[in-house]
Amino acid sequence: MTAGTPWAVVYSETGRAGLATATVEERAHVLGFEKQVAEAPYACGELYPDRVGGLYTALLDVGGRLAWTSVLYRIDEARREVLIVAIVSGP
Repeated sequence: MTAGTPWAVVYSETGRAGLATATVEERAHVLGFEKQVAEAPYACGELYPDRVGGLYTALLDVGGRLAWTSVLYRIDEARREVLIVAIVSGP
């Protein structure tokens, strides 16, 4: 792939379940985030200190409530792929 080519974005089972149960407004913001993370995965979130490592978290502003919806994702350099692991909503 050449520089500037968007990364592939895929969903884990829990990521797909989170998208399926999201509100219409949340889903729209997550899909917008998907486009952003495909362009610049390292710039869209912060490294989350988990045991395995490499997990990023991005806080989305949905309905004017920052941090109401979070997207957890991993970046696979070898595949040039972003895996959306989970979508978490709530206070």
